[in-house]
Amino acid sequence: MKYSVKLFSFVAIFVVTFQLLGCGGADLQSAKLYRIQHNWVKANEMLEQTIKADPTNDEGWALYMQNLYDLKKYEKIAELIDTARLYAIKNRALVELVRHNVWVELYNGGLSAYNQNPDSKEQQQAAIGLLESAIKLAPDQPETYELLGDVYFSAQDTAKYIATYEDALKQVRSTHDQGVALGLMMRMEPSQVESAVGGSPSKDTMVFTGASDSVRVYHYRSNDGYFYFEKAVKPPRKWQLTGWRFTTTPEVGMLPMRISTNPYRQLANYYYNKGSRALDAKDKPKAEEYYDRAEPLYVAIQRLDPSDENAAAIIPEIYKKLDQPEKAKAHYEQMIAEHPSKNLYTAYGAVLLKGEDYDGAIGAFQKALDIDPAYEFALYNLAATYKNSAAADQKKDKKIDVRAKMEKSTDYFEKVIAVDKKEYSSYVNLIENYDILGKKEKSKEALTNLEALKNTDVAKDPGYWNSLGTIYAHTNRVQESTDAFKKADQLKGK
Repeated sequence: MKYSVKLFSFVAIFVVTFQLLGCGGADLQSAKLYRIQHNWVKANEMLEQTIKADPTNDEGWALYMQNLYDLKKYEKIAELIDTARLYAIKNRALVELVRHNVWVELYNGGLSAYNQNPDSKEQQQAAIGLLESAIKLAPDQPETYELLGDVYFSAQDTAKYIATYEDALKQVRSTHDQGVALGLMMRMEPSQVESAVGGSPSKDTMVFTGASDSVRVYHYRSNDGYFYFEKAVKPPRKWQLTGWRFTTTPEVGMLPMRISTNPYRQLANYYYNKGSRALDAKDKPKAEEYYDRAEPLYVAIQRLDPSDENAAAIIPEIYKKLDQPEKAKAHYEQMIAEHPSKNLYTAYGAVLLKGEDYDGAIGAFQKALDIDPAYEFALYNLAATYKNSAAADQKKDKKIDVRAKMEKSTDYFEKVIAVDKKEYSSYVNLIENYDILGKKEKSKEALTNLEALKNTDVAKDPGYWNSLGTIYAHTNRVQESTDAFKKADQLKGK
C-alpha cells in the first residue's frame, strides 16, 4: 500500500534560536557565542562538556536539545529527551517544543522513506528505524504506531503488526476512556464540550499553526484537561472536537493531539477476519474467541466516534453470526442511554431490522431522523424497513393490503434522492415500488434518472451497473442487461 505525504496541522510550530538567561559556566557561555555564529558543531562540543560537568544543568540540557535539533540529530534527541525533560524544569516549554518538532521530523522521515518504495525491504527497514525513534521520543502520538504498523504489514510481519497496534492502545486507551467517561465524543462543538465537562474552560486560546489553519484549545484546571478543536473541512466549517489529553504539564497540554480510532480498527478487523475464517471452517468456539476480542474494540470506536458507520455495521453482524440478537440489542440500548445520537439509533434500528422487529426498527430510525431529518443512512433504512415489512405481511397472507407501507417506503426513498441524487440503490427501489403501486410514469422517470448517472462518477461503481442490469432484465431489455453486467465485471477486474 502506497501512502501520499501527510501534512500535519501542527508542524508549523518552529523551534527558533533562543538566548537563555543566567550566567552558567564558561563552556555554556562559549556554546551561546558559537550558536550566535551558527556554529552548531562547536556549540555541541561545549554543551556536551557542560552536561558532563553538571548533569543536572537546566539551561544546559535545554540548549543542548535545541542545538541537536539544529544539527538534525533527531535520533540522538530521541535517546536523550527523557533526561532533558527531567532536568530542564525552568526551560520545559522549550524542551517540549523541540520534542514535538523532532517527532514531526522523524515521522515524516519514516513516511518519506516508506513511500519511496513500500515493497522494498531496505526502505521498510529505514522507515522502521525512524518510526521506532519517533515512538521513543513521543509515545503518546498515535499516528506513529499507525504508520509503523502498516510498514510491518507490508513486510508481512504479522506479529509485529499486531504488537504495534496493541502498544498504541496501551499508550492512548486510558486517555480516550477518561474523555469518554466525561461524556466526550469526536466532532462535538465547543458548547457541547462545555456542557459535558461542566461550565466554561479555565482558559480558551488559539494555537496558530499555519497560513490558514488553527487549533482552539480549552483548558480546565479542575481535571487537568486540554481539549482541541479544529474547523470542519466541509461547510459551514464549525469548530469540532478532534482530540484531548490530560496532563499537569502545560507545555505538553498546549501541543494539540488528535484522537485516532485507527489502532482500534486495525486490531478489530484482524480479529473479526480471523473469527469469520474460523466460522467458515465450522469452528464456532474459535470464532467466538476471536469475535469476543473484536467486539469491544468496535464498541470503543463507536464510543469515541458514534458516526463511524463501519463499526455500526459490523457489531450487529458479529452478533448475527453468533446467533445472539438479544446481546446486540442490549449493547445498543446501553450505548444509546449513555450518548443518544442519530448514528447509534440508526445502528440499533439495523439490528432490530435484521431480527425482523419492523416496528422497533421504524421507531429507532425515526428517532435518528428526529435528530437529523436529512440523515441519509436513516432515511434509506426506514424506507427499506417499510418495504421489508410489507413483503413479510404478504408472505403471511397475500390478502393483506400493504399499499400504505409501500407508499411509506416510496416516500422515504424519494427523500433519500432529495438528499443525494446519486444514490442509485434508491432509484432501483423506487422503480420496483412504483411498479407495485401501478405508477408507471413515475417508474419510467426513475429509470431515466438512474440511466442519467452513466455520465457521472457513479458509473465507476460496479454496483451501479449490476443494479442497472437487474432492472433491464426485469423489463426484457436483454442486450442492455447483458452489457450492463459485463461492465460491472470489467470494473471488478474480472
